Amino acid sequence: MQRALASPLLWALLVAVVVVGIDLGTIAAAGPWDPWETHYGEVARQIVVRSDPMDLWWQPGNGGPDGEAEKSFASKPVLSFWLMALAMKILGVGTSADPSELVRSPLPELALRLPSMLAGWGAALVLGATAWRLASPRAGVLAGAIVATMPQYAIVTRQALTDMIFVAPVVAAACAWALAWLQPERALRTRGSRWRRVPWDRAYLLFLVVLAVGVVAPLAVIHQHAFDPLTWRYFGKIARRAEGLRAIQQQMALYWVLLAVVVVRSLRWTRRSQALMGILYVCAGLSLMAKGFIGPGIIGVIVLVHLAASGRWDLLLRCGLPTGILLFVLACFPWHHAMALYRGERWVSELIIDNNLRRFATGEQKQAVGGFAYYVETLGLAGLPWSGLVPVAAIFGVRSFARPSTDTGVELQRFATLWLAVSLFAISYSTTKYYHYILPCLPPAALVVALWLDRAAEARDRTLVTWGTVVAGLAIVAVVIRDAMHTPTWLAHLTTYLYTGMWTEGAPDVGTLAATCAPFALALLAWPLVPRRYCLVAFVLAGVLTRSWIIGRYIPGASESWSQRSAMRAYFDGRGPNDRLVSWWFYYRGETFFAKGDLWVMKDPDRSSLGELVEESRGKGVTLWFVTTVQHANRLASHLPVDLRRDVETVYENFHYTLLRVVVP
Repeated sequence: MQRALASPLLWALLVAVVVVGIDLGTIAAAGPWDPWETHYGEVARQIVVRSDPMDLWWQPGNGGPDGEAEKSFASKPVLSFWLMALAMKILGVGTSADPSELVRSPLPELALRLPSMLAGWGAALVLGATAWRLASPRAGVLAGAIVATMPQYAIVTRQALTDMIFVAPVVAAACAWALAWLQPERALRTRGSRWRRVPWDRAYLLFLVVLAVGVVAPLAVIHQHAFDPLTWRYFGKIARRAEGLRAIQQQMALYWVLLAVVVVRSLRWTRRSQALMGILYVCAGLSLMAKGFIGPGIIGVIVLVHLAASGRWDLLLRCGLPTGILLFVLACFPWHHAMALYRGERWVSELIIDNNLRRFATGEQKQAVGGFAYYVETLGLAGLPWSGLVPVAAIFGVRSFARPSTDTGVELQRFATLWLAVSLFAISYSTTKYYHYILPCLPPAALVVALWLDRAAEARDRTLVTWGTVVAGLAIVAVVIRDAMHTPTWLAHLTTYLYTGMWTEGAPDVGTLAATCAPFALALLAWPLVPRRYCLVAFVLAGVLTRSWIIGRYIPGASESWSQRSAMRAYFDGRGPNDRLVSWWFYYRGETFFAKGDLWVMKDPDRSSLGELVEESRGKGVTLWFVTTVQHANRLASHLPVDLRRDVETVYENFHYTLLRVVVP
């Protein structure tokens, strides 16, 4: 029994079971919330409804002055929406004739969040496996456990956002680079006769899987869509669309030729590093398909900085750059190319210039600004309780460059330190500052801490943890918990951009954080005094407890004000067959998702348009249901005709949203 408990594999499985169990077991406890789950969820649902995986679509509603204010979506690339739409299709979500479908079952939440959950779990697994291989099994367990239990990583893993879909390929690419060049090279295993040998190696087979999922499947979907009779039935009647579809049919053939060239070229690979680099290039393209240039930008800078720091510039000649460029192109160009042909220059400008380059250079929201300290402070909460160890582990990583070593664990520590520095610099350099932008820093931070703990736990390195380290770690954790208790919404804001007004209210009490982090503090105090393995267990226990409370209690509690699900349940419980849902002085996207676009939309108050809606409803037995913010709810009566002003009834209200009912005689 004692030997089993000492098994790193057993501990890895225990942590994985707890994390996956909590995520799946509480999936429906928190409704999809604004922003951005409902916005992205409706875009994904429209892929299924319209049978159109190429042209992303968003429309606020089907009536009112702003019901058709938008008729497309060019905020993000397509990868996240493909994955959510695929989950919806498999689970049968989003197309039912039941108008209340999206508030009655846990399946909508599962469909929306499953891609992010798989990406988050997968990235933690890849990070842990890399540390296991290059450092030690204990370092691998710690790396996976640390990143999986960091609060922000846990929350984003459980939300339908684009961030985890772009961070997971970045992690895979960085780990592929480390595995390719930080361990001794070996030849690929092959099969076949002397003259027809082909690679038959785990690394190469993994490359083929990544190629099939990341390149072949998306390209096939795009090309097939251009020939689909259903596509032509709905969109071929429009001359510009028909011309674009014909161009796609012709020009997508180029990518199939390039794919054939890459596959033939890969059959001549002889070294494991070549297959791993192939994975890196495909993952770089996938990260761009998830969120834009930030993903491949981080990967490219990580590689260049590592080459400069290690002096191994010869790797530029060995990393298969010509084939790699083709793989990158195949992973991210086809959809962008097809959409440029289909939508034209305006779409290109909106996606690339407005939503990528301009956001990075000039900013987007007035409150989303700050300097370098903005993310240093954010890292404290995002990585709690592990953030108490990040500074000392990072210092150890920097000091590791001062001594020569051929140990792969030390090499990985150096690489992880560079990875963390590059990620932190990249997000800090961006003018637009959101809390969730720090997510790419969490995997390297977890790796840096895991490798330091693994080294510090060795008997020969007992001096790595001093009383100064203990005091500093306790101080960081205490300050972060104090600030979180002072601003309970801080945890919820780790994935939003709405930090002011009504969004400062409605979060559950966070005093429990002190209890969940207590094992971490006790273990840190006991580190110089007791066997280190007990301290490591206590550290992981604190991480698991913190994650469990955040996902199991805090997020469901915050969901009651950040999600419109409860308000929409009240609407569907009381609506009549002719009733109308009105989004009044309100445009938060959740109302569109939950009502499946069946609503009357008014972004700004307009008495004339509202009066017309009321007059159209008179004498028909219609009840108007108004969803709006708590700030605007009290003003509705004054905007209605005089005879209805006393009939405004509040049906549901939380800290952010209000549902009101007005029976029209």
